[in-house]
Amino acid sequence: MLRRAVIQQLKQQVTGLGGRVYQAFLAPVDAGRPYATVKMVDGGASPRISFAGDHVIEVRLYDDYTSFIGLDTLAHDVVLSLHGRIVTDADTGNQYEVFWLPVMNDFVEEDRKLIGRLIRFRAAAIYGRG
Repeated sequence: MLRRAVIQQLKQQVTGLGGRVYQAFLAPVDAGRPYATVKMVDGGASPRISFAGDHVIEVRLYDDYTSFIGLDTLAHDVVLSLHGRIVTDADTGNQYEVFWLPVMNDFVEEDRKLIGRLIRFRAAAIYGRG
């Protein structure tokens, strides 16, 4: 599955995360910093191909409420590890080609005293019988 493949790729390729990559909303409260979460968003159907479309992948980077400079470096490393790359789900062997959507957004989670950076990617989705 795509989410698992992206998580595996980030764990292997972005050493600054120290393997701390989680599914969206499932990071432990005591997760070490910095860390990332991966969320899947429906990117919509193709207007030309009835059985195809896009998945949008949101990678959120989190760090302590101090400076965005470390997140800048991590964001760069995340883009390099995923953009234009084929990621593979080790469990199924499924492969996905991933592309960066060139927009990044900073955010603050004041209640948890975290700052973050949102990075979006896209991967093709084909729904059909194999």
